[in-house]
Amino acid sequence: MSLKSENSKKPILLLVDGHSLAFRSFYAFSKGIDGGLTTKEGFPTSVTYGFLKSLLDNCKNISPEGVCITFDTEKPTFRHELDPNYKANRDVAPDVFFQDIEQLEIILEESLNLPIFKSPGYEADDLLGTIANDASSKGWCVNILSGDRDLFQLVDDQKDIYVLYMGGGPYAKSGNPTLMNENGVKEKLGVAPERVVDLKALTGDSSDNIPGIKGVGPKTAINLLKENDTLDGIYQALDKIQHNNDKKYKGFIKGSVIEKLRNDKHNAFLSRDLAKINTEVPLILSNGYELKNINQELLSESLQKLELSTLLRQIDIFYSTFSK
Repeated sequence: MSLKSENSKKPILLLVDGHSLAFRSFYAFSKGIDGGLTTKEGFPTSVTYGFLKSLLDNCKNISPEGVCITFDTEKPTFRHELDPNYKANRDVAPDVFFQDIEQLEIILEESLNLPIFKSPGYEADDLLGTIANDASSKGWCVNILSGDRDLFQLVDDQKDIYVLYMGGGPYAKSGNPTLMNENGVKEKLGVAPERVVDLKALTGDSSDNIPGIKGVGPKTAINLLKENDTLDGIYQALDKIQHNNDKKYKGFIKGSVIEKLRNDKHNAFLSRDLAKINTEVPLILSNGYELKNINQELLSESLQKLELSTLLRQIDIFYSTFSK
């Protein structure tokens, strides 16, 4: 499943969008079950089970030599400072989700010896972008496991940065992800990775409460970007059309589109700022991302305590997959 540059002998670093995978795990194993998976005493385990199962399955497929996991924090981010309405439409996850994720993080850090990255004021996406660029500069081929298309802006064939896209929306099962390179992003969204942010500036994103330009859908946005390259280019063209009253102009900035662009200019540039991943988060990054040895005994104890017998039977596979 992994993708490398031709003849590349680079080691693979798997970066995991922690909350993306955790939410999928929670909802996948909660459907049809009252409260989701639990121990006999009622301790929630949907997140832990689904996350570890998916992580193991994906690592068996791509054989990474390093794994890092990022999570959001509960603190507001710089995007909330830009726009208080950012993600204001999101439902708060139930308490059992956070109880479950707390246990999961302990297993990831203490039993599997995998680094977890969090940074108040930033989202997991920003950490993924920062780590991806750092690892790429240090000779790694980076695969980012996520169901978030925002991360497509990080895809870069030259840098060997790709997204293992889980697809299907935030509540879908993780399944077999599709590895997205630059061509994959173009086929999926209609624009290159470096134009993903401009596309979102125009169309907005209801799931993140990013406004975009009212009345501009993907088809119009893609045509505008094909013709003018960037959001800045679109507004430069709009200025020329308005000032010169160019009747020979045959492009896509015409009719009601002119009014939409003019009326929502502020929202367009705000949306671009909200959508853009910050790849310069001040993280303390180690010189190497290589796997360490897992604590097999501690992992066995944790899985036994959580009554996750299916995973417990795969202890040897966890060892061979996550130990150097």
